[in-house]
Amino acid sequence: MPKLWKDTVEEHRRDVRAAILETAWVLAREQGVRGVTMGLVAERAGISRATLYKYFHGVDEMLVAGHAEHVAQHLAHLEGLRDEGRSAGDGLRAMLQGYARICFHRGTSAATDLQGLVHHGDEHRRNSADLTALFAKAVRGAQESGQVRTDVAPEELAAYSIHALEAADQASAASAVDRLVDLVSEGLHLQVETAGPGHD
Repeated sequence: MPKLWKDTVEEHRRDVRAAILETAWVLAREQGVRGVTMGLVAERAGISRATLYKYFHGVDEMLVAGHAEHVAQHLAHLEGLRDEGRSAGDGLRAMLQGYARICFHRGTSAATDLQGLVHHGDEHRRNSADLTALFAKAVRGAQESGQVRTDVAPEELAAYSIHALEAADQASAASAVDRLVDLVSEGLHLQVETAGPGHD
């Protein structure tokens, strides 16, 4: 059955919005936030300025919206890592590694003024709360399976893990990121499953 015109229009709008957000984010990483203009975004995205203003009223609004999209993708990725673990402890360890790598790549690619723009305000507080809740759920599961210390509340361990792993944005190499994950795992008293017989 052919798609309804409404569905086609909505898909087009989603595609245009996604192109705008990606273009603005790339430009901000290349040139810094103040080097991005509405005209430049429109030109790079292949749309008119009039069309651009139908979606966003300014550069800051675009970048905050783009960051929200990235956060949603990161949360989904971390949740997937948790669910793929052979045990709750394995899933938590995978989340620690995944978040450390996100922070590492953020530190090597994002402009300082871009980080300053998107890491404050109500949107950032909501994002932080969602991330902490996701980690707290994973910690609680690992506690219940006897793979993480139980003398500290899961919310506190989640906050500790997140703040410690954010130091990965200052790491100079992936090996330093791995060491950081090991340190955080030790702080949690995290026990992961070992390979069974016949595995290396």
